[in-house]
Amino acid sequence: MIYVAYGVVLRPDAQTSRSLVELSHAIGDGHEPLMLLGEKAPPHVSVLHVDCAEDQTAGIVAATAPHRGRTIPAKVIGLLYAVIPPGDYYVPTGGYYFGLELIRSPELDALHQEFLLLGHTPLGLVDQDYRPHITLGVTAAPPSQPPFSKVPAGVVQLTMASGPIGPFGTFPDLLE
Repeated sequence: MIYVAYGVVLRPDAQTSRSLVELSHAIGDGHEPLMLLGEKAPPHVSVLHVDCAEDQTAGIVAATAPHRGRTIPAKVIGLLYAVIPPGDYYVPTGGYYFGLELIRSPELDALHQEFLLLGHTPLGLVDQDYRPHITLGVTAAPPSQPPFSKVPAGVVQLTMASGPIGPFGTFPDLLE
């Protein structure tokens, strides 16, 4: 049996995504980037990442169907920089994370809980530790300070997508 890492995510609109890609590069370029946002690493908020048999991904896609086209608001509450120790699932070498933190709203939490009920082995922070966020990038060297005027504040509108998980928790082939 072949197992794959698969995820259910929420995507910001095209204009917000472009601004997040720009912010990612403003912070991470020149600091030994391991992952920066772009075409093969679109901005997203993870609902749930799982490890499952390849033939079970169709069930996950089907579970996303009732949510497709629905807009889900999420409130940005800050920018987090964090050291990732070596051995991390997504960044085995370790590095420096930077991303936007979001409020764990009842709506985001309910989506997370709904997809946990599918019964697949979850990857990363789940259940009580679920922390909605948008990873802007990961670097091997400490990233620069952000241009604070470009850090979004307030509510971003998100829509559902799913797909196989790529390097560093990216989604190069999302089904929207």
